[in-house]
Amino acid sequence: MHNIDLKVLAYISVLQKTRSVSKAAQRLGVSQSTVSMTLAKLRDHFHDPIFVRTSTGMETTPYGAEIMDHLKRAEDLLQSALEHHTAFLPTSADRVFHVHSTDIAQETLLPKLMQRFQAVGPGLRVKLERISDNTPAMLESGEADLAVGFILPMGGGFCQQGLFKDQFVCVASREHPRVRTELTLEQFQNETHLEIATLGTGHCILAKCLEERNIKRRIGLTVPGFLGIASIISATGFLAVIPAQLAQHLASIANIRILQLPFRLPAHFVMQHWHERYSNDPANKWLRGVMADLFLEHGKPEVAAAGA
Repeated sequence: MHNIDLKVLAYISVLQKTRSVSKAAQRLGVSQSTVSMTLAKLRDHFHDPIFVRTSTGMETTPYGAEIMDHLKRAEDLLQSALEHHTAFLPTSADRVFHVHSTDIAQETLLPKLMQRFQAVGPGLRVKLERISDNTPAMLESGEADLAVGFILPMGGGFCQQGLFKDQFVCVASREHPRVRTELTLEQFQNETHLEIATLGTGHCILAKCLEERNIKRRIGLTVPGFLGIASIISATGFLAVIPAQLAQHLASIANIRILQLPFRLPAHFVMQHWHERYSNDPANKWLRGVMADLFLEHGKPEVAAAGA
């Protein structure tokens, strides 16, 4: 293999068709000596003349005919590989997409996504898992297709696209005995809070900003996710600082009031993240396109992988 160039496939294929070294060279756009040298390499490699002169031109020996048959199949395989293009057809696909997010997505994003799936392809399904410390490795390996949420930079090789901007608000029961339509800083610090400790929501921004402003919270309950917090807030005097998107959803289904925070916090982008290995994967690309179509604001472009 070290002495055989892939151009051999083209040279001897044309030689077999033209039965002439000069005609083969002319068709290939090379010199006759180049074709002759290629043939000499083959003869030396296989210890057989491969092609011999006859009254009708250059013809293969019996062994040469076998070699040509093998090389023709190899040429066809190479051509097929070079022309290979995969496509994803959602209408006929049988595919489970593995999406990592917080349980906020289960309340706010997933219903719209599943409506689109049901409308487009009956064989499309989603398995939702929580964002965790393993999410970057699972995106890299392909065990996860997409991660959606506020995620700290994952390093080189990861791509992202901002979907929409979210900000923090405070929520409380509509029947709260002390907090009504406005919330003061004193009330914020004196009331008892429900804390949600979960990855992928930008809560690291919240904790950092409160610390920088020396604003204290009295934590009465810490939970690992957002599921069930509507009933807790409605039944207690707890306050909770949560993303506005979720707050609007909870206020529409529970006895919950949305309050502006008595201090400013930076907004954060909810993004979709994937590994550059799958940037051109048709199924992954289609899923990202659906997410962008459903939730993208102001045409934010995909961002190339860092450190690529």
